[in-house]
Order: sequence, then C-alpha cells, then structure tokens
Amino acid sequence: MHRRNYSLGTFVGRVLPLQLLAATLVLALVLGALAFLRDQDRIGVEVAQEARLRLELIRLGAARLEREEGLDARTAAGRALDGIQARTPALRFGEFTQVRLYDAGGRVLLERASPEAVRAARPPAVSEARPGQFPPVDGHAIERLRIEGRPHLHIMLSLSRAAGGTVAHAEGLFRLSDTTLAQIRRQALNGMLYTAMIVAVTALMLYPVILRLTRRLAHHSENLLEANLETLEVLGGAIAKRDSDTDAHNFRVTLYALRLAEASGLDEGRMRGLIKGAFLHDAGKIGIRDDILHKPGRLDADEFRIMRTHVEHGLDIVKHSSWLAQAQDVVGCHHEKYDGSGYPRGLAGDAIPLEARIFAIADVFDALTSRRPYKEPLSYAATMAILEEGRGTHFDPTLLDRFAGIAPRLHAEYSGRDDARLREELRGIVRRFFVGGLDTLEA
Repeated sequence: MHRRNYSLGTFVGRVLPLQLLAATLVLALVLGALAFLRDQDRIGVEVAQEARLRLELIRLGAARLEREEGLDARTAAGRALDGIQARTPALRFGEFTQVRLYDAGGRVLLERASPEAVRAARPPAVSEARPGQFPPVDGHAIERLRIEGRPHLHIMLSLSRAAGGTVAHAEGLFRLSDTTLAQIRRQALNGMLYTAMIVAVTALMLYPVILRLTRRLAHHSENLLEANLETLEVLGGAIAKRDSDTDAHNFRVTLYALRLAEASGLDEGRMRGLIKGAFLHDAGKIGIRDDILHKPGRLDADEFRIMRTHVEHGLDIVKHSSWLAQAQDVVGCHHEKYDGSGYPRGLAGDAIPLEARIFAIADVFDALTSRRPYKEPLSYAATMAILEEGRGTHFDPTLLDRFAGIAPRLHAEYSGRDDARLREELRGIVRRFFVGGLDTLEA
C-alpha cells in the first residue's frame, strides 16, 4: 500500500483528524452492523419460542383428532394447524412464509406456504431437511438469510413428549415485517450515533495530548539528530584534515555527489546514506601510516597495497554503528571501477552500489580540480577530458553524461572554495534530508 509523508503541521492539523474521523465511522458502522445482527438473533429466539408453543398446541390438537375422530397423522396435523392459525394472533415480528412439520422419524407430515412463497421459487434453506440436521430435543437452530434482498430467519426446532424422546420437528422460513426491520435499523442507527459521539468526544479530549507529545517527540528527535550530524561532520573533517590539511574536500565532494544524485533521481533514504558515506569515505585512512598517507610522490606496489587497506579499515569503523551503517556502500565501494578493475572486491557495472558510482565521479572531479600539497588544480576542460577517458572503465557512462550536464555550474560555484558559506550551504542541504524528515509523519 502506498504511504505518504506529511509535515508535522499538516499531519496533526489535517491528516490525524481525518484518520480519527475515518476510524470513528468505521467503528460506528461495525458496531451498528453487529447491533443489527444481534437484534435479528434476539427476534429469532423469540420467534422460535413462540413457534414452539404453537407447535405444542398443534401436537396436542392433532393427537386429540386422531383419538376422537380416527384421523391419520397427516390429516390431523393439517386440521390442527388450521385451527391454531384461526385462533391465535399473528406473530408480532413478521410471518412464516413456509412451514414444514415432521414426525419423530423425520417424515414430512405437512407443508404450508404463504401465497407469496407459492408464487416464488422455494428457497434451498427449507428443502428436504434430514433428521440429522435437526437440533437436539427442545433445542432450536436459527440461520440468517437474505432472500430477494430481504432479511429472513430460517428456524428449526424439535419438540419432546412428556415421557421423554422426540415427538416432532418443525422447520420454517420467517420473513421480518417492514415495521420490525425499520425498528431494527433505527436501533442500529442510534447505536452508531452513540458510538460515533463517544469516540469523537474521546478523540477531542486526547487530541491536544497527542499534538503535544508528537511535537515534543519531533523536537527531541531533531536535537538528537543534530548531535549526530555534528559528530559526523567533525569526524569527517578530522579525517579529511589528516589527509590534506583541510576539510573543504569533504564539503565540496558531498555537494557534487548530492547534485548528481538529485539529477539521477535518488530517493531520500539513499540520499542520507550517500551523505554519510561522502563524509566518511576515507575514514579508514586513520589506520594508514603518515609516511605513506603523506608521501608526495608515487606509491610503490607495497605502499599501494597498504593504502588500499583503508577501505577495510573504513568499513570496520562504520559497521559498528547502526546510524552509520548506511555509509557502507560508499565507504566500501568508492574505489570500485565500472569495468571491474577496482578494489577491494573487483565489482563491475550495476553490481557497484549506485551511491558509490555517483560518489566516484564526484570524488575524482574534486581531486582533479583542487590544489593538493603535491599538485596544482587542473582546469575544468582538462578535468572533464580525464573523466571522459574513464567512461565505461572507471565511471558509469550514464552517470557521467548526467554529471557533464551539471558540471559547469558546479565547477563555477564550488571549485577550490574553502569558506564559511560553503559549509553553511552544505549544512542546509544536509538538514533538508535529515532534520526535515523529523518534521514529517508517514500515513
């Protein structure tokens, strides 16, 4: 299911009330439906009890007719039923549209149907019941049915003789009257309204508390995240200064990587991982000896082997923090190359995490355009020519094309800069991806 993020103000002021209203309506509808069904069951029990009394009168009347007039059981039961219907008032909740009487063995003694039921097709619920389907002696079974869109009750009951044992079974289809249905619906609606009112009042009482707690939670979470971001910035800056006497590289390369990531449609969650990785990409250089890290000339094979271990050192640093774990893709793969010739794992193509492929372009671009103790900055044209030489070997061709579209502006805005405004601009962007998320709630 698709979920959306809302600002805290929007969530508390609009989304939360709507969700509470929806929950109120759902709860009211559910309880109203339960009340409607409960009333049907209550009516079914009352009808079954009244039907049991009439069945007992029919049994007694049929027994008298058999004894006094010598009638067979079927004829006696029919005349007794006719007599009971003539002498007793109609049932107050509706009427039986079909009735069937059985003897103790389950044989049909008689069957009657209202004129409407005769004209309509016989519903399956009252066709050919078997003795095993009847309820226990003096018990009853009620089933709710809808026939032609109208509620009906299918009632089965068994009647015992005074001496024990079953003497008769009855089965009927009871149609609820319009008056009864209107009364049940009215009671259900009243129950729904009472429920909605109670839930609404409760929600109104709790709403200020929810609002206050939510804002306090966001405030404390923001303070905690600010502390984490400051730690990330300080740690990344300390690493960068050990490598090049300045932390400006971290700021610039992070800005370059973020702009390319935005052009590539990276989602916010992966953006946060890219930011952490950009700040800490060279964290493992803490474990490299100064004579190798600061050597002005080219490293020999053994020195380069040692230098390469900074990737493992970096991974070992970030993997012990759940908050920094997102940085692993960049820290562990920013020296991989698109053709598989990089290190430490020799990954190639899309097997290299997208964040690492993005960062590789940004890292090399800043390294070439920046002044280092052992080199002067290259021009923009020379830098782009070197990047182009790495197309398909060092760099992802698609990402390189996207970077070429934004590189002139990035070079003009950030190349060689090491000032407070650069830091403030990056901090504003970083907090948009981190702190801004704390002022949002998912729904």
